[in-house]
Amino acid sequence: MVELAPTDTVFQRANHPYTQALLKELPTLQPGRRTYQPIKGELPSPLDPPTGCAFHPRCPHAMPRCKAERPLLREVAPGQFSACHLNDT
Repeated sequence: MVELAPTDTVFQRANHPYTQALLKELPTLQPGRRTYQPIKGELPSPLDPPTGCAFHPRCPHAMPRCKAERPLLREVAPGQFSACHLNDT
């Protein structure tokens, strides 16, 4: 789990880069063509997940710490929890 918050909070101000990437690709009811930008990189193997943050191989904000240390789920706003080292900066 990378983010935990009330539904409205997640949709209005997602904190974790993975949550943001997923929400960016939600279908809309707007007519017309749309260009989708899937999350780049390979999905990690559930049998052999990467060390550190499981999303770091695909995260555009990954830093060395993400590869070595799994982030803890911490409160970043009242009632909103996120597991991302970006919250420490």
